[in-house]
Amino acid sequence: MNTDAIQACGTCYGQGVASSDLAPCADCGGVGRLPGALVLTERRLRELEQSYGARGGETESDVRWLVGEVRRAQHALVQILAASQDADDDDAIATKIKFLANDVLHVYPKRPA
Repeated sequence: MNTDAIQACGTCYGQGVASSDLAPCADCGGVGRLPGALVLTERRLRELEQSYGARGGETESDVRWLVGEVRRAQHALVQILAASQDADDDDAIATKIKFLANDVLHVYPKRPA
């Protein structure tokens, strides 16, 4: 699966409407294509928080910690990607940093080699 291409929503098959009640599709918000990787990751983190948060105890604590670490790391990568944008185009290290951060975040489509 190519994560860089704009993906048609698999739930509504790109139509933007849920077939059961003719309401906007919950997965794509009625647009017909999936949102970016950052939005999909945040949605999944929230689903995990809700699912495991109801269990309470040590499991809830562990999931909250892990979700917090993922968000913190993602935020750091966004800041690194933004800071690397200020470097000159011929700076090899900045180019490598941009590539590595974007490889995880999928903010920009990858150019074919």
